[in-house]
This record gives sequence, C-alpha cells and structure tokens, in this order.
Amino acid sequence: MSKRIMIVDDEQAIRDSLQGLFEDEDYLVTCAASGEEAVVRFRQAPVDCVLLDIWMPGIDGLETLARLKNIDNHVPIVMMSGHATIDTAVRATRQGAFDFVEKPLSSDRLLILARNAMERRKLAWENSEMKQHAEEQSRCELIGQSMAIRDVRTMIRQVAATDAPVLILGEHGTGKSVAARLLHQHSARSSKAFVAANTAGIPDTRMDSELFGHEKGAFPGALHTQRGRFEMANGGSLFFDELTDLSPAAQAKVLRVLRDRAVQRVGNSAALPVNVRLIAASSHNLERALGDGMVREDFYYHLNVVNIRMPALRERTEDIPLLVEMLVDEQAMVLGGKPVQFTPEAMTMLQSYPWSGNVRELRNYIERCHILRPGETITMNGMLPLDQGDMSSDQERADNFHSAREAFEQSYLLHHLNKNNWNVSRTAEDIGMERSQLHRKIKSFGLNKPRKDST
Repeated sequence: MSKRIMIVDDEQAIRDSLQGLFEDEDYLVTCAASGEEAVVRFRQAPVDCVLLDIWMPGIDGLETLARLKNIDNHVPIVMMSGHATIDTAVRATRQGAFDFVEKPLSSDRLLILARNAMERRKLAWENSEMKQHAEEQSRCELIGQSMAIRDVRTMIRQVAATDAPVLILGEHGTGKSVAARLLHQHSARSSKAFVAANTAGIPDTRMDSELFGHEKGAFPGALHTQRGRFEMANGGSLFFDELTDLSPAAQAKVLRVLRDRAVQRVGNSAALPVNVRLIAASSHNLERALGDGMVREDFYYHLNVVNIRMPALRERTEDIPLLVEMLVDEQAMVLGGKPVQFTPEAMTMLQSYPWSGNVRELRNYIERCHILRPGETITMNGMLPLDQGDMSSDQERADNFHSAREAFEQSYLLHHLNKNNWNVSRTAEDIGMERSQLHRKIKSFGLNKPRKDST
C-alpha cells in the first residue's frame, strides 16, 4: 500500500529537508509552498497525511486546515509551527488537527506521527467498510420470530418466484427496503443488479436523465453518455423507495417503459430494450394519494398486483429482544468496544415504548447507548431517555452541529477519564488518541478531575 504525504511550508529548505526524510522511508511526497497551492494539489491528488505549517503568507495554516477538511474530513493533518501560542494549538485541535509539533522539527517524532496518522486513517477506513458491511447485512435480514414478521417472510418467498410488480407498504423505518432486497435475492433475477432509485430531491428537469439516461451533449452539462436506472437494472430489479416522490408526469413515463419494455435516452430516439422487475414502496395512504392526484390511477393499478404490508415495531414487540441483540453486536463491530447489555427490566421498558420511528429509531437509540455507555449493563433506572424530545443534557439541548459535537466530546472524554481514574496515558490508549492531543482536549474543554471528599 502506498504512503502518500503532503508537506506544506513556505520555506523551501524545510520542504526539501522533509521531502528527503520521507522519501527515504518510501513515502510518495507532494510539496506545496502555500495554503492555496496545497488546496489545489489536494483536490487533484488526495494524500493520506498532511504536514502543515501554521504561519504562511496568503491563507494561513488554520484556514488551509479548514479547507482541506472540507474536501476530506478524515485526512489526518499535523500542524507545524516555530512560535505558536497555546490558543493557536487549541484552535487547530478543535478544527480537527491530528497533532501539533513545534519547530525545530524532530525527524524521529515526525516519522512516528506520520505512521500513527496513517494507521488511524487506515483504521477509520476499515471501520467505515465494516459499518457499510454491517448495514448491508442488516438491510438484507428481517429479524424476528413474531407471527407478523413470519407472514412477511412467507409472502416474500412466494412472490419472489414470480416476475409480478410488488408494492410494499408500511411506516417509515419498518424495513421496506429490506423486504425489497430479499425479494430480489430470492428471485431468479438475483444474479443481476438490484438498483434503488431514490428520486426524492431530484428536480423534474433531471428525472428523465436519472431514470432513462442521456447522450453526451443532450443538454448543457451532459459531458458524457450516462445510463439511467432502468438500464442499470436490466435483467434485475428496480426499486422505488417512495412511490409518491415520482411526479404524475414521471409515473406516466415509467409506466410506458414497463409496458413497452424499452427506454429512450434523452437525446436519442432509439429504443433500448430493458427487462426489469419493478418493486415500489410507500409510507403513505395510497388511496388518499390517488384522490389527491399524487399517484396516477393507471400507474397504481399496474403496480398493485401484489402488495406486502410491513408491520410496525409496536405490532411485534416480542421481536425487540432479538433486534436489540443484533443491533448491539452491530454497533460493537462498527464502533469498536464491548457491546452494551440491558437488564430484563430495561428490556421490558424497550418493549413497552411505542417506537414511532420503528426499527430505524431503535437502531439510533442503540447506537447512542453504545457511544455514551460503552460496554455497560444498562438498568431500567439508568436508561438514556427514550424520547429525545425530553432530553435535557447539554448534548441534546445543543442548537447546532458544532455545539452538539463539543458536548458529546466532553461527555465521551469525561466518561473514559473517570473509567480510567483520570490516568491520561491509559485513557488515550483506551480511546485511540495521542496523549498530547488528549491533554489539549482536557485543557480546551476545562475538564477537571473530581475532588475526593476530605471528610
């Protein structure tokens, strides 16, 4: 695996010296003499680590740090300075700097920092891959042994053997996309593509291009020929995850493709044959949507050959312990650490809660528990609030992302510091943070070790 590093410093001698140091260690080195040049080069060829001087003409290191983080928030950036104040170091850390070193630079320390930074980036990438894998696995499972979910699984197996269009109905978060993927997996089309068409937010002017594709030069900005969702799903399954996101005009065009089994790319009159199985889902009352003109009658009846209703979580509360077991293991794999556990009384509380957001809301709650109570056994009296609207801690009261993140960081660090009896070295190792960075975080947040009673 290549090791790519960028050195940003306005002093030629420092750039040359560091370039020689890292090239001797088999790094691929890019140099920039200013913040502006660094941003341009980073956009052209991303790297795995950046060594960034703070004091430079033009945009300074802190501004460059912010711009690089906007491009890739996960890239580790080590700040360098010969005359920085504590305030500058704190600001750099708060803006996401990996670490801070003072000039004159120690070659050994820089090599260690670069190695640690790249290892952190690699772990972040692996965690991201594991999270995606876990989510993909959970998206393809209907967890539970209740009669309601068994009926859904039976219906999926029966319907999968046909090519009939399927309409999946249910509230948000009940697993409609899971059911759609299972239909595809159990069908004779499973070796072909399953394509999800998320049409929410796509302007009507771009809908034809997204669904049916376009030719190069078909409209301003069409720099390349592009296949549409129907072509991508040819031989497989095409899934509309919310039927009412399609305008009536788009529904008419989709219906024509289904009947003709052919699409025309924008900018091309030739008909391209396509063979897809259409699966659509909706969380709306479709009879009402028909009356309101949101759904065309001919489109609705073409789709509504078979419909599957996904039960709400409150209708299958006996499945909650199995879902929780799956979700705590999923979070432990994705985020690391030991899974949380729930006492029987706490589990009863989970089963008695209405879960208006269904499985999606339950997943978010388990993730919150894993972050704030890692590895703990959660009792009924020690549960995090189930209704986020009633939360009263600083984190939940935060009215913007920055303050919410800071509140969470403080809570997270305090938890681990107290767990390790305020042993900074052990805490840094426990959470995978550099000791010096943890010290700066403690100072910047004004965290203090609790005093013991003298009485």
